[in-house]
Amino acid sequence: MVNPIKTILALVLLTAQGAVAAGPDFDQGRIDIPSMNIRPSSEKAGSLWVTLDRGEVATVSASNLFAQEPIRVSGSEAMYEVSESQLLGLSSFMHDTFNRCGGFFAYRTRAEAEADLAAKATVNSGPYTVNQKAVVASLVAKVQEAGIRSTIETLAAFNNRFFTSETGVEAATWLQGRWQALAGNIPGATTQLFKHQGWRQPSVILTIPGVEKPDEIVVLGGHLDSINGMERSNASRAPGADDNASGIAVLTEAVRVLGTSGLRPSRTIQFMGYAAEEVGLRGSQDIAKQAAKDGKKVVAVIQYDMTNFRGAGESIYLLDDNVDPKLTAFLGTLIETYAGVPWSTTRCGYGCSDHASWTRNGFPASAAFESTFEGMNHALHTVRDTLATTGGTAQHSVAFAKLAVAFAVEIAKTAVPATK
Repeated sequence: MVNPIKTILALVLLTAQGAVAAGPDFDQGRIDIPSMNIRPSSEKAGSLWVTLDRGEVATVSASNLFAQEPIRVSGSEAMYEVSESQLLGLSSFMHDTFNRCGGFFAYRTRAEAEADLAAKATVNSGPYTVNQKAVVASLVAKVQEAGIRSTIETLAAFNNRFFTSETGVEAATWLQGRWQALAGNIPGATTQLFKHQGWRQPSVILTIPGVEKPDEIVVLGGHLDSINGMERSNASRAPGADDNASGIAVLTEAVRVLGTSGLRPSRTIQFMGYAAEEVGLRGSQDIAKQAAKDGKKVVAVIQYDMTNFRGAGESIYLLDDNVDPKLTAFLGTLIETYAGVPWSTTRCGYGCSDHASWTRNGFPASAAFESTFEGMNHALHTVRDTLATTGGTAQHSVAFAKLAVAFAVEIAKTAVPATK
């Protein structure tokens, strides 16, 4: 929940400093203006670099979270040099102040951060069509609440899934084995642990190879890690049932449904459980940057970050910032055709989840969310983020799983129909 006192103070500071209003989000283009506040960086050992929305600099400064001012402000973004402990504090601050999990990008080097500030990604998307109704209808009918609930319970039972903890690694290893077992009926399906430099938890990737267009890739993802915003340590209890065991559970149910069908896609489908989302989208950044560097043809991405808390309003909310408009409009069509629930849109702001990593690297991305951001689950990042807090069932997540199945099939299309 945004703190109104901090917001008022931020506006006062912006006025007093003559600050320029924040530019449009990075997926809408960036206004080029002269860079300001540039200073030599000491590049201390253990330093990290973060970028955040320029319009939030005054609020961050007023919080005394950082003793230093930004080392660079360019276009609509600001860059700071921080320590690992400051990074964890920033994660909690962005969540408490702006209702965002993340809300910033974190980088290993200043050069990497500078390159992203200067980048102007061009996204080419679509066309997206609905023409697999017979196949998809038979598959979405197989989605079950019980399977989603079971995955949430299993992941929430780990002490935490913190990106530097042993249980964070164990949760990733469990997910790899689970996805591999569920996809065992799909020829050529493989899983891998994508290891990252700088922390222990790997990301998890399941690949279902395309039969006709294997070089074109459809990505369904959600973050695997969890965090306790008060303690932020390897030992702290962070069940993360909604944030984001629910998103991973939706993906897992989609894997189960596709696996039992024997479906073989025309395009390659990849399911991803990202590490270290809560501390600057670090896992998805590594993966999306590598995809861009390798020239991968990622044709569509969907992000599932919290699916099981029913706030006021519609059943599914699609994010309308940091996303591709064509792909987002197509999600609305898929919901109407296959999920059978009402939907609307909401806005989450700068770097709020892993879809932003894909958008920043020039790929068409979208995201489905459980509520408006104003009505979101306020047990997030606490020991209270349990299945009981969302009513003890996974019923709200069922429609999201149906959307995941429809997304995978209608974008990847089918080369060999379902056999069961």
